[in-house]
Amino acid sequence: MWNSFVGLLSSLIMVMYDFTANVGFPNYGLAIILFTVVLRVLMFPLSLTQAKSSSAMSILQPQVQKLQQQYKNDQNKMNEELQALYKKYGVNPLSGCLPMLVQMPVLFALFSAMRGFEYVGEGASFLWMANLSEPDPTKIVLPVIVGLTSYLQSKLSMSTQPAMNEQAKSMNMMMLYAFPIMIAWSTRSFAAGVAIYWCTFNVMGFLMQIVINSLAKQSQEEMRAKIESDETKAIDDIRKEAELKKLAAERRREADRQRALENKKKPKNTRNRKASGQERRGKPLNFDD
Repeated sequence: MWNSFVGLLSSLIMVMYDFTANVGFPNYGLAIILFTVVLRVLMFPLSLTQAKSSSAMSILQPQVQKLQQQYKNDQNKMNEELQALYKKYGVNPLSGCLPMLVQMPVLFALFSAMRGFEYVGEGASFLWMANLSEPDPTKIVLPVIVGLTSYLQSKLSMSTQPAMNEQAKSMNMMMLYAFPIMIAWSTRSFAAGVAIYWCTFNVMGFLMQIVINSLAKQSQEEMRAKIESDETKAIDDIRKEAELKKLAAERRREADRQRALENKKKPKNTRNRKASGQERRGKPLNFDD
């Protein structure tokens, strides 16, 4: 099944090559660039979902920590509250990892397809490279471009990641510099077609990351506004509840005062009514009763 998938991607590259031939510029280098651009555009929604999820989780992190501290002795209750929090703001913690899990097999398969791709017919040369099935003859230009574009894309994508501890930050910084150097060194022995694909992939990723960061920032601001609105409403509700309790307590005290006054008047009224009855019957008044 894996080989079939790799073969499918190779066929799609050939479709792009046929397109370049139909427009009068048959070239595998252009075909690889077009194919990578189309692939990146198709992956854009997944990348955007991942970025939005990461930024949302970053904003909700203080509330998550608060719930974890509040219910640290009740795991079930903590999970319920966390799920309620995520549902309230439409956040799925798994949506940050799912796009990557979907993209990685495609990228690995495409990398395999590019490494074993057969350049049949004309158009196997591109720019200063005589044959895309062979490494860059300069051993410098394409590796440097690949390393630089990898660094720029990684640097830009890290700006949307949630807050991390010091250990995670150190790991990210190491990957930020180590991975571009590693991939640049490996490109020296890769076929030039693979290097062109990787360069295009990184450049498109960098440009798309600018758009993604802008949209993620907008989504972040909307979520912050919603959280602030909810917090303000919660404070108002607490204040209103306190005022209602205070008003109810005042009413109870007033009612108690009224009952106390009525109770003080009641014996006097009873004695007066009894005296009036005795007078009507012609009996002497006895106030000792």
